[in-house]
Amino acid sequence: MGRYSKLYAVEVAAVAAAYYGAAKLGLSLAFMAKSVTAVWPPTGIALAALVLWGYRLWPGVALGALLANSWTGVPFYAVLGITAGNTLEALLGTFLLRRAGFRPSLERVKDVIALVVLAGVVSTTVSASIGVTSLLLGGEIGADSFGTVWRTWWLGDMGGDVLIAPAILIAATHWPFKRAPGGRLEAAALALLLGGLCGVVFSQEVGLTYLLFPLLIFATLRFWQPGAAAASLLIASIAIPLTERDIGPFAGHSPDERLLLAQTFVGIACLTGLVLAAVITERKRAEDTVEYIAETLQESLLPARPPEIPGLETAVDFRPAGERHRVGGDFYDLFERDDGSWAVVIGDVCGKGARAAAVTGLARYTLRAAAVDESRPSRILDLLNNAILRQRAPDEYCTVAYARLELNGAEVARATVSCGGIRCRSCCAPTEPSSRSVASAPCSEWTRSQRWRTTSPNSRPATPWCFTRTG
Repeated sequence: MGRYSKLYAVEVAAVAAAYYGAAKLGLSLAFMAKSVTAVWPPTGIALAALVLWGYRLWPGVALGALLANSWTGVPFYAVLGITAGNTLEALLGTFLLRRAGFRPSLERVKDVIALVVLAGVVSTTVSASIGVTSLLLGGEIGADSFGTVWRTWWLGDMGGDVLIAPAILIAATHWPFKRAPGGRLEAAALALLLGGLCGVVFSQEVGLTYLLFPLLIFATLRFWQPGAAAASLLIASIAIPLTERDIGPFAGHSPDERLLLAQTFVGIACLTGLVLAAVITERKRAEDTVEYIAETLQESLLPARPPEIPGLETAVDFRPAGERHRVGGDFYDLFERDDGSWAVVIGDVCGKGARAAAVTGLARYTLRAAAVDESRPSRILDLLNNAILRQRAPDEYCTVAYARLELNGAEVARATVSCGGIRCRSCCAPTEPSSRSVASAPCSEWTRSQRWRTTSPNSRPATPWCFTRTG
């Protein structure tokens, strides 16, 4: 045997062993017939194995089913029929899920629904129909009990697909469980609290099962899919043994009936948690996508880093206000013109979001284009004003301060500053007291006849300049 063949044999044997062990557990709860039980975990194991590792592991499912049913005392041809039904059930469920674009991480609501409907409801009818028919032909059940046995078989298999399969799929796709916000100590405390409450609820005949849902929801909110699956398994591990002993809110019914009621409750609880977890992850994924787009768009509207200006030290502190996933309207720019002077721009676009980003892009690139042929700041702002009026809606406007810095050696720097828009006071000013009158400009909304007054002061060495925009 080659290395691949040996590995394949080990995988098939592992699936068969897991199926057989789970089947023996399920058959220990068989009451209606030797091969019929209301709790059948192997269905979930078989489905998860084929979904995760492919159709090629179907011999493991068939081998496990054959071994598990060979010791029940039913005729061998009935065992072969049951084995065929269990194997076809797993193959059909996997086929239907793959055709539906199923993702085993269960991070989408459509994946949870597909698992329940296509695998839990549809594919399990194959095993129930073939298996119960095989028992009927083998003389294990009567024709009058066919419907009751079929229902028990079908619901038992459905419980395996709804409860066991998600746990395996999530364990395989979410390991090492670091994405959810919950921590280890929190998980341990929650497990102890949920286990204790579940023990209390299922040890009394009073119907208090609804008390488990707040903890189940909290586990899902904090630990997402792993939390929902683990909480459901914990509830099942306590509820089913107590119910089998005729203890708890489902006591007083026949053995199969009370087990079906307990498993139905656990299945609904698991489904509730999985749907909630899928909604959470879908929303988180959408928020991450929007945040990434917003950050990328925001970065494209700002300089990557301040350039180095000979004789001057520059620094920028840009803190966008508002939510992280919304593009802000504030912008700045610092670039060198062809004549060796430097342009400093700071502005604020009305509003936030995509429309504000469009105006910001128009403003920034219009200013850069206008600075190629025009040196006067007031004229550059006039060109920007005309571009915004021509290309944007009337309610889209911005406030902009534009400064041209001319470096005359290491001793003197001349700044020509102009600004326009609304609320443009103190857009820029040197911090030295003797130069406070450096900028003056109109503060009304831009119009087609707007004019800007420009000042051009000189600054001495070590004079700090500050361009600010707040609000």
